[in-house]
Amino acid sequence: MKIIHALFLSASCFLASCDNSGQEKSSVNKPSSEVTTGADEVLDANTHKIVVNEKIASGGYIYIRVTEKGKEYWMAVPGRPIEIGATYYYDGGMEMQNFESKTLNRTFESVIFAEGVRDQVQKVAKVVKKSAPQGSPEVKDIEKAPNGIRIGELFSNMNNYSNKEVIIKGQVVKVNNGVMNVNFVHLQDGTTGNGQYDITVTTDDNFSVGEVVTIKGNVILNKDFGAGYTYDVLVEKAVKL
Repeated sequence: MKIIHALFLSASCFLASCDNSGQEKSSVNKPSSEVTTGADEVLDANTHKIVVNEKIASGGYIYIRVTEKGKEYWMAVPGRPIEIGATYYYDGGMEMQNFESKTLNRTFESVIFAEGVRDQVQKVAKVVKKSAPQGSPEVKDIEKAPNGIRIGELFSNMNNYSNKEVIIKGQVVKVNNGVMNVNFVHLQDGTTGNGQYDITVTTDDNFSVGEVVTIKGNVILNKDFGAGYTYDVLVEKAVKL
């Protein structure tokens, strides 16, 4: 599994607990190859320059009300230090309309999800990393659920489980609520497959870090949510058993 970030999103996440009420629009791009914003500042067509007017931290994300070329709108980016009045830059972005945040108890008419904002005009080159996490599982061996599979088995035989329903028992090691209308939950059971041991599931249910749970969901391969959330393997629409 890999996450190309952002987004706690990140998705973010970069991963506020939300309903399936958002409607996805196309990425925020411009047709021209470059945009000139000042005497010495030239932006790529996919790069946006914003000024932050307001910020609200929630669910591992920061919602920021920004101004770009006189237009004001809301964004959601993975948690990081943000200064009111400061200028930032970001690339791309995905708009969600009528986006409801349960933790904020608020519905945004429109929110742009981006994998992050930066202080510099130019995007810093990212070091390409292997999708397999380094180290070893954080949890000890957890017994397999009845009629279930181990996480290591899923990673070792991803193609065999593609588009199939699976049952997995594991310990919750990370939770990102309300990332693009769903909760992102990371499970481990102490097993490893192809060097990977941490499976991400998306769900509308609530989970707490540290609890041992059994879930049922559908295996999806090469899932790309946009806004920097890309996975080799994902268990979607998971429910607690």
